Amino acid sequence: MSDLDPALARLQESCGVRGRQAVTSAVAQAASAGIVAFGRGGNAFDAALAAGFVETIALPMKCGLAGDVVALFRIRGGPVQALLSIGSGAASLARGYRLEKLGPRSVGVPGAPDGYAALHGMARLDLPQLIAPAVAAATAGVRWSANSLGYLSEARELLGRWSPDCVYLAQTAPQPGAVLALPGLAALLADFATTRSELFFGAPGQRLVAELAARGGFLDESDLRIRPARLCAPTEVTLQGGRQLFATPAPTHGQLLTDAIARIERTGEDGATVVADLRRVARLAGLDGRDAGTSVVTAADDEGNVVVVVHSNSFPRFGSGVVLSNGLVLNNRPGRGFDLQAPAGSVYAPAPGKTPPTTLHAWALKDPQGTTFGATPGGINQLPWNVQMVSELLRGKTLAEAVTSPRWAVDDAGAYSAEPGAGIDAAVHAPRPIAAFRLRSVQQLVRIASDGGLEAAADPRTGARASALY
Repeated sequence: MSDLDPALARLQESCGVRGRQAVTSAVAQAASAGIVAFGRGGNAFDAALAAGFVETIALPMKCGLAGDVVALFRIRGGPVQALLSIGSGAASLARGYRLEKLGPRSVGVPGAPDGYAALHGMARLDLPQLIAPAVAAATAGVRWSANSLGYLSEARELLGRWSPDCVYLAQTAPQPGAVLALPGLAALLADFATTRSELFFGAPGQRLVAELAARGGFLDESDLRIRPARLCAPTEVTLQGGRQLFATPAPTHGQLLTDAIARIERTGEDGATVVADLRRVARLAGLDGRDAGTSVVTAADDEGNVVVVVHSNSFPRFGSGVVLSNGLVLNNRPGRGFDLQAPAGSVYAPAPGKTPPTTLHAWALKDPQGTTFGATPGGINQLPWNVQMVSELLRGKTLAEAVTSPRWAVDDAGAYSAEPGAGIDAAVHAPRPIAAFRLRSVQQLVRIASDGGLEAAADPRTGARASALY
């Protein structure tokens, strides 16, 4: 055995859990909120929502009430279903306004309120109970982690341009452990507990429109009355041996994932080669290849409920770079999702009321081991990392082995990097070698096993956490 083997074994043991109820999150406190929801009699949807709301406070640069929500789920062992709640382009685009990639003219309709509300329709507990941990955290203050401070450092120039007085820049040089209170977000979450999908129909929406207009943005109150959440069938493919892969449908990149896995299985091609071809087709060039403004939670219970939620402010970190006076980060899904140079009428061209393509997606794999749901943030690396993850599970790896497997990644210029042992053809792709566990994937998996057991695992690279109850 190498010197790394005992350490890797301990890591794998710590990142996987078993129980009758489980939840995973990018931050430990959010996973704890999910466990509390289970303890109060909630189901997997309650746990995922409670965890997700805490993430909007602990990771406001990645997700929040002005972002979007994508989910894949199963209710009590039923069919796999998808939920898409992705904000569209503003009505003002019909009046000659033009989108930009960042800043006030990149902002799209918030999809998160309607998405969270739709998920709550499958939960048991009332919203005030589920939101309470996040409200308490925002009021008392959350502690900056080294990870979140890294995101802040990367976004300082963006925030300094569009939101120099925002709460996230108020502390001159915060260190890990420094406390940041977010009373404005606490109040907004409390409003959401009563207004739900109509959060931005009243005063919060008026504030958003006024503050955005003062910076040159063009969303109006009619845009904020759109309710974009829709339930839909997933895209799916049947693989060898009758195994099935499901993914969230267009405009997410779930179809690219199912296409990639089916092609790899059919041809035996290198995964990076397949992803590169699909990346060109989907016009992914020029997008940010680093971990971006997205986070993930998963949850499952012993009633057969299982859900994976991807919620996002788009990218880079802090979405558009526009932060309201209450601390709310506005998304830039249209600015980054549409091709701003595409001719009018093109599938990639911006238009009022049109939902942009998005790298967001979640997936589920049904095989002899059971049914596994998963997702990861990562900008354009969501597709590469999910391709690697699904491929590893198809080769029989355990959940803990899969989330600790070496990774390769691609950047916005098409250059590759790879941790030691990553499954990439070095002769073809010439990846830049990087240290083990350096890539910022946050893959999270939850499985209802074929024997009825339940297990979950969370990628240890950035501190994600899997928790379970017996």
